[in-house]
Amino acid sequence: MITPGFLYLAGALFLFLAINNKIKYIISFLITTGALIITFYLTPGYSLEINFLNYTLIPFRVDDISKLTGLIFTLSGLAAVFYSINISSRSNLQLIFLFIGSSLTVVFTGDLFILYIFWELMEISSSFLIITVSDLTKKTGYYFFLMQAVGGLSLLWGVFLNHSATGSLSLNAIEAGIPFFMIAVGIKLAFIGLHTWMPQTYSKVPFYVTVVLSIYTTKVGVYVMYRLLSGINILAYAGLISALFGIVMALRQNQVRKLLSYSIITQVGYMIIGISIGSAAGITGAFFHLINHILYKTVLFMVAGVVIYTTGKENLEDLGILGSKLPITSLATLVAFMAISGVPFFNGYMSKTIIKEALQEPVLIWGLNLMSFGTSLMFLKFIYYAFFQNSNINLNRKPTISMQLGLGFLTIIMLLIGINPFLLENLTNIDVDINYFDIKLMLSGIQPFLWSVIVFILLKKYLVKEYRRFIYYDIYREMAKIFVKIGYKLSIYHNGKLSKYLLWATTTLIILLSLLI
Repeated sequence: MITPGFLYLAGALFLFLAINNKIKYIISFLITTGALIITFYLTPGYSLEINFLNYTLIPFRVDDISKLTGLIFTLSGLAAVFYSINISSRSNLQLIFLFIGSSLTVVFTGDLFILYIFWELMEISSSFLIITVSDLTKKTGYYFFLMQAVGGLSLLWGVFLNHSATGSLSLNAIEAGIPFFMIAVGIKLAFIGLHTWMPQTYSKVPFYVTVVLSIYTTKVGVYVMYRLLSGINILAYAGLISALFGIVMALRQNQVRKLLSYSIITQVGYMIIGISIGSAAGITGAFFHLINHILYKTVLFMVAGVVIYTTGKENLEDLGILGSKLPITSLATLVAFMAISGVPFFNGYMSKTIIKEALQEPVLIWGLNLMSFGTSLMFLKFIYYAFFQNSNINLNRKPTISMQLGLGFLTIIMLLIGINPFLLENLTNIDVDINYFDIKLMLSGIQPFLWSVIVFILLKKYLVKEYRRFIYYDIYREMAKIFVKIGYKLSIYHNGKLSKYLLWATTTLIILLSLLI
């Protein structure tokens, strides 16, 4: 057996042979479908161990959760590659393959050393993808890289501390360095306060890059949180606060991809809650929701990409072309909307129900209902502009066949899971023991959606207004400005005169001696 991630990594090399589009299509098809097939036939319980410098490393390990995550990663990777293959250059496609391959390798690793190596490769490949894809995205890419680098250094420091305390690199022996692991995972998850990289990046890079980043970046964070930080109950309340923050911010957006970016923070909140309560049902619900979220959020980002590709615009007002001029895209939008709102017979309902049934704390249950209400409200705003707001914008070109295939493929998967929610259980041999079509559960699932419809009708003029004076405050940029300003002031004293340098050295020695005393 081999990890499917290595197939993508090899594919990045094979793409050097793609001297024309036909070869590029063949290599991409073989790699993406091959990775999906390999993942499907992986056997839970298998592991590969190697000895390296007196350490036992586990570069490849399969269990039910890693196989489940690998399946949705390879499935969505297939759709994302086909969606972008006609509009992505060969070099960008190679970086996409490196990014996907690194993400998959993280999922199937069994030790902290290999996890860190491919966590960093994810960071490097995605940063280069952002920086090199366009001259307009260089600053965005540098900002993204710096934020992810902080996460990588935090993960490395956590690994050092844990190894010092336990002498082990196993993912199952986390006893120290937990605050640093939290920072690393929090940045990947775009947790409140550490989220600033995501709306900025996802709204500025080319739309097909956004699709790829949205599938893997935060979801790898969810997976690593499960491996390293599962069962820390206080994080459930932190996840709830982060999710509610995402709702408030999303409702104030007029740019499609920024709205979708903030909604990711909300949806990740469900996963954080499920993992943090630590029960088998909660963890299962979190990973089923990870699958469902990847499906409908990828479709929504693909929809935004179709609008950008066909009109050259991406404000909410520009979604008005969907209702009449893009029927396939419109159908996919409606399915994704019903799914993310948790409406029964759509895939988002089943995973939200599992998480809700796993909860015991009334505060978290009420919070989950509030999150469902807010999610429905923000996407009613999305649907209003798409289907009820008149638009005079014309299509400059039609979406490519590959874009429609990627979009349609994921939409069909969503519908199948929604109609038969036991499909995921049967596929993974995980029995949740819930009757999803119980009347009580379906009423509980649809109530937040119905309340959101009423509130949207009553408050529509406030929700669909244009927030021209919306202030975006980024504390990290302000800290950087202060740092640069102080550095500039101090640089005045570095004028090349020996007396000045002696004064600096003497002052530093006095301060150090006073601290030692």
